Amino acid sequence: MQYKTMSKYLFWILIVFSLVGCKHNGSKEKHPESALPSLYVTMQPEQLDSILINRDYLASAEALLLSDERDTIYCGELTHIKTRGNYSFKMKKKSFTIKFPYKMRLLGLNKDKSFVLLANACDESHIRDAIGLDLAKAMGIPASRYAYLKLYINNRYQGLYQITNKVKVGKQTLNITDLDELNEQVNPRPLHEYATFAHGMKDQYILRKGVLLERSPDDITGGYLLDNSSTNNIYNNDVSGFVSHAGDLVRIRSPKYASVEEVEYISDWYDQMEKAVHSSDGYNSQTGKHYSDYLDVESFAHYYLLNEVLMNLDGGWSSFMMYKDSDSLNPRIYAGPAWDFDRSLFNPFFERNLIVLPNELFVCCEKGLITEPLSGGLLYHLMKHEDFKEIVKSCYYKEISPICHDYLERGYWDSIVDYLHVDAESDSQVEMFSKDYDAAVSRAMDFFSSRLDFLDWYFSAEEKDMIKMTIPRPNSNNKKVYAYYPLGTEISTPQLEFPYNKAPFFTLYYEGTDDVVKEGTVFQTSQNLELRERNPKWREVQIRRIRKKLKK
Repeated sequence: MQYKTMSKYLFWILIVFSLVGCKHNGSKEKHPESALPSLYVTMQPEQLDSILINRDYLASAEALLLSDERDTIYCGELTHIKTRGNYSFKMKKKSFTIKFPYKMRLLGLNKDKSFVLLANACDESHIRDAIGLDLAKAMGIPASRYAYLKLYINNRYQGLYQITNKVKVGKQTLNITDLDELNEQVNPRPLHEYATFAHGMKDQYILRKGVLLERSPDDITGGYLLDNSSTNNIYNNDVSGFVSHAGDLVRIRSPKYASVEEVEYISDWYDQMEKAVHSSDGYNSQTGKHYSDYLDVESFAHYYLLNEVLMNLDGGWSSFMMYKDSDSLNPRIYAGPAWDFDRSLFNPFFERNLIVLPNELFVCCEKGLITEPLSGGLLYHLMKHEDFKEIVKSCYYKEISPICHDYLERGYWDSIVDYLHVDAESDSQVEMFSKDYDAAVSRAMDFFSSRLDFLDWYFSAEEKDMIKMTIPRPNSNNKKVYAYYPLGTEISTPQLEFPYNKAPFFTLYYEGTDDVVKEGTVFQTSQNLELRERNPKWREVQIRRIRKKLKK
């Protein structure tokens, strides 16, 4: 009772502040006014402390949502608010999930109870996720809707946030058979009350896991929402999942509470699909089926190109989602929904320790990026099949390139940038390098433009007319990506610009030799190159210094 009284008291104080303009936060520091919607959340201080250190903690709260014209959209209780994210959870500026007591359609998003508040804590431009989601929808890939707002918690300004629909199965989000709903219908108890199971171990990974339900529906062939999760800490957080035959960690996001029969079905089916993709001829030798019998080829081509165009360093190995409906409706699996683009378009927060050039192919590089077992192997192996590569080329020129150039040339995102400018520039909790919002946006858009120029050339040129540069990835078990140049290109050792140190860390060699490529060299024949670290130990010192500064 005491909490309820205190909560209501604080909430009405909050409303009074908001109606008079809310020109001051709790620390009496001024923050700029803008035309963005505002969300005010009030909760007990100890509950706020709890969600900031424990992303599984559900806090009770009150909320007031005001439109950009200060009209009240919602005023009342939240079922809960919680922090979210994996890497982003470690950041000072947290992302949140909020849940309302009933479904509502707010700020142009799909009608739902739960919404995600993305902090964009590692993207000072605040537009990388917007670009990725916009292009995904234009390419026919399912993607969440979004809007922007200013967030206040206990009347303290938290910064600029991007509110989106959650990625989940549902009529307005991902319209496939809802196995969680069917599981609820055939089981007498709430699904979360059933005991979990863990079948088999390989190293530290549970091979198959789920929930010991009393019954499964008659048709368990769909729908499933899967997510290649890339690392064991992410995989281990989900109730249901499996390790594929090739070693991918696959989370079953829906049904969240998958029965033994459902986990066995989808993991066996995935292994059959994976064997076809990984084979040299594209056929599963046991079933005789081609990979195109298992997956929708055009969907995967579009998904690959979306992530390659944006050079998403998470593409194909993290937040790599796929969905499959029941066999009676569609027996194939599709790539999507699209999610998580903060590591795209050469984001300096993530790429400060990597060489990122607009003329690299990254998403189809050998088996992922850093972790073992390496997720995202599907795209790597698909791009080894000439028939799939031809579909990718056709999709790029007929659909993807025109869409991307049109968005860029029309300045599609300029209005968003203008809309966000005041709040993005003042968001002090975002990890900033340029300290200049216009420069941050220009960096992303210039990289996007250069990326399109490269892919326009790459997908039209013959391999014999290319110079190929091998680039090792630090901390990635010697995995490599490749950069490509037209014959006759003048190439020299890249001068890599880091936030705190602009010294070059690498030297170019002719591949397989110790012959240094001197600056100004013009290549008249196709000869592969290799980029090697010049002084790895000295570089490690610099990286430690950078990380130390970031923690302050």
